[in-house]
Amino acid sequence: MDVLVIRVIGEDAYFKLGILSLVHKQWEGKANQICIATDDMPYFDLCFDFHEEVVVISTSLLTRRCSSLIFSSQRWGDIYIPFNCRRYRLIQIEKKLAKILEIASCKMINEADLSFLITNGEIKGYQQLSQSEFLIMTFIGQGLDCHCISKKINRSIKTIRTHYRSASRKLGFDNHADFFRFAKYISKNNQGVINTLCL
Repeated sequence: MDVLVIRVIGEDAYFKLGILSLVHKQWEGKANQICIATDDMPYFDLCFDFHEEVVVISTSLLTRRCSSLIFSSQRWGDIYIPFNCRRYRLIQIEKKLAKILEIASCKMINEADLSFLITNGEIKGYQQLSQSEFLIMTFIGQGLDCHCISKKINRSIKTIRTHYRSASRKLGFDNHADFFRFAKYISKNNQGVINTLCL
């Protein structure tokens, strides 16, 4: 990737300035340039959108541009990484940001490279959500409680709660409201695949 393209989306000016400052600090000394895009700019081949709850790695245009080069059956679409700054200390935010920017440092010319990075590269070492955990999270994001989810997928309430706790732990949320906000965002933008990345 020749240019690191980032957008910081939100109304909070302090959040925007803080993220931009931390990205510049983390990216210092790298050969690639940084392009700071505005909220209304069109998508780039690979773009990192920072929201207050989530970082979105937009790969949809990359997929269309390189469709003849894709060897993987896994369709990632956009990828969502939980990014909850409110409850983290600065050092924790910097560590999380470093992991996210590692993805930008990798040489990726198509979606197969991204899929390989996630399934076989260093990222594989992180605990990712299982299909059941992801399903429970999207149902919670739609506003369903454990009893409704239990009836809907014919599983016990105890199993639903276990998946919820496991998903919450993997995503790094220790607060129900933060988990719900992230789950709501995912349920609205889900493309039918497990497209969250726990870093």
